[in-house]
Amino acid sequence: MGLTQAIRLRLESKEFNQLFDENSVEWTEIAINARAFMANGMDGVEPTVDDIKKSLFPLVEIHPTLLVFLADNGLTQKYWIEYFVDYILDRVYTPTLATPPQGGTT
Repeated sequence: MGLTQAIRLRLESKEFNQLFDENSVEWTEIAINARAFMANGMDGVEPTVDDIKKSLFPLVEIHPTLLVFLADNGLTQKYWIEYFVDYILDRVYTPTLATPPQGGTT
């Protein structure tokens, strides 16, 4: 489904952005490995973000850093894991849209 603005704000209100930033190298490496795993079985076709999510989710779900973070913050609902996976994918793979220059084309 992807990360919506509303979900991003919910995550940031619970400091998931800090969790990502403090461990960005590790989360990025896990996402890259999930992408490579999916690409390996797709006969040269690039996996979509939703394809990558299928292999990334179970890796994040059992990650000790996330489990400690959830427990320390009393976040027992399962949706936080899925939201955080979407957040990781957004931070690692989804580019920011650029605003077109004002005043027409040059």
